[in-house]
Amino acid sequence: MRIFIDCTHTAENTYKNTGIHRVVRELIAELVNLSSSHPNIEIVPVKFDGKFMRRVTNLQIENHKHPTKINQYSLSLIKTNRNLQVVLTKVRNKFINRVGFISDLIDWLYLNYYNNAKVALEFEEVKILPEDIYVIADANWDLPKTYYKFLKILKLHQVNIAVICYDIIPIKFPEFCSNKFAEAFTKFYGEYSTLFDRVLCISKNSANDYNAAREKGILASNNPNLIVKNFRLGSNYYNHDISLNIDNNFDANLRKLLDKRYILVVGSLVMHKNIKAVMAAFDLLVNSNCEDTYLLFAGNRGWDSETDSLIESHRMYGKLIHILGSVTDSQLEVLYKNCYCLVQASFYEGFGLPVVEALQHCKPVIASTGGSLPEVGGDFCIYFDPTQPTELYQALKKLLDSDIDYNHLVERIKNEYKPFSWQECAEEFLYHLCN
Repeated sequence: MRIFIDCTHTAENTYKNTGIHRVVRELIAELVNLSSSHPNIEIVPVKFDGKFMRRVTNLQIENHKHPTKINQYSLSLIKTNRNLQVVLTKVRNKFINRVGFISDLIDWLYLNYYNNAKVALEFEEVKILPEDIYVIADANWDLPKTYYKFLKILKLHQVNIAVICYDIIPIKFPEFCSNKFAEAFTKFYGEYSTLFDRVLCISKNSANDYNAAREKGILASNNPNLIVKNFRLGSNYYNHDISLNIDNNFDANLRKLLDKRYILVVGSLVMHKNIKAVMAAFDLLVNSNCEDTYLLFAGNRGWDSETDSLIESHRMYGKLIHILGSVTDSQLEVLYKNCYCLVQASFYEGFGLPVVEALQHCKPVIASTGGSLPEVGGDFCIYFDPTQPTELYQALKKLLDSDIDYNHLVERIKNEYKPFSWQECAEEFLYHLCN
C-alpha cells in the first residue's frame, strides 16, 4: 500500500516555517522513518503540479547560516523574489480557474473515459491501487479547480482520500480572517468535503468542531462511512541535530535579549492570537514597576496591520518589546530554552503547538481557555479568559512576584509532564489512517 502525502504548499514555499509547515515537515519525516519497519507501507511525499501529482524529494526549509546578518539589499531581493513567486502562483491558479468553464466539457468526457474504459492510473509507472491512500496534509485551499478534478479521478480508482484538519477558524470565526481568505477556505471545505473518506483532526476539540459543522450542513455529510478521528502533535525537534550555538543563530542585539527575563509569544501576528490582550496585560506589568521584564514576539508580522501597529506604537517598542519575525527551528529552540514563560492568549487554537513545546522545555505556560488549549496543556498551564486581559496580567504578576511559586511550577512540569514525540504522533496518525 502506498500512502501519498500531499505537501504542495510546504514544498513550493520552502522559506516558510509557520505552524502547518512545521507539522508537515515533522510528520512526513517520522512517517518515512516508520515505513522502514512496515514493509507493506510506502510513504510518498507528493505535490500537485496543476494536473497530477509528482514526488517531492526535499522539504527542508531554506536556511541561511547567519539569517540575522544578511544585508538589507540582499534581504530585499529575497523578499521580492518570494513575493513574485506568490504572485505568479496566484496568477497561474486564477488563469486555470477562469478557463475552467471552457474545459468543463473536456473534463467531463475525461472523467467518463477513465470511469468507463477502466483505464489504469499510474504513478512513476506503478499502478495506483484501490487500497492506496491520498492524504491532504497541507494548506491546499487555494489550489486551482483542477485539483478537485484530480482528486475525483483518484476516487474513481477507489483511492481513499484523507485530510488533516488543523482547525476551521475561517468557518467558525470568520471575523478573525480576511473576507477573501474566509471565503476561499469555506469554499474548499464545502466542496472538497464530499470527497473525504477520513478526516484526521489535531485535537478532540477540532474533531468536535468538524462534526458540528457537518451537522449544521456547512460541511458535506453525504458519506455515512466518513471517519473523523483525532491525533496529537509532537513537540520535540531533536531529530534534526539542531545547533544551539547562540553566536551562529542570533546577532549581537538579539543575543543581549536572551540574557534578559523575557515573556515569549510564538506565532504569526494574526487576529485570533489575541495580541491585544497580551499588550494590555504587559502594559499593566510595566505600570506596576516590572520594568526588567521583556516581551518577545517570535512570528511573522504583516498579516494584520492593526495588530502590527498596536505593538509598534507602544512606548516600550524597541526597548522592552521586540518583534523577532519568522525564526528557524534552531532559533526557536534557543528562545524556548531561555524564556521566563510562554504566553498563548489566542481566542481559539486547533491545537497550540507552542504550548507543548514550551512545556517540553519545562517552562511555565499561561494560556487562554480558547479552543483546544486546555485539552493540550492539561493541568500544567495557568489559564485565563481570553476576553479578560486583567486575568493574564494577574497570572503573570503572581509568577513574577514569587520565585517560590515559579520554581514550584517548573519542578512540577519537570517531574510530571510527559512530552509527546513526533514519532508517537506519526504512529498514532498512521494507526487512525490505516485502521
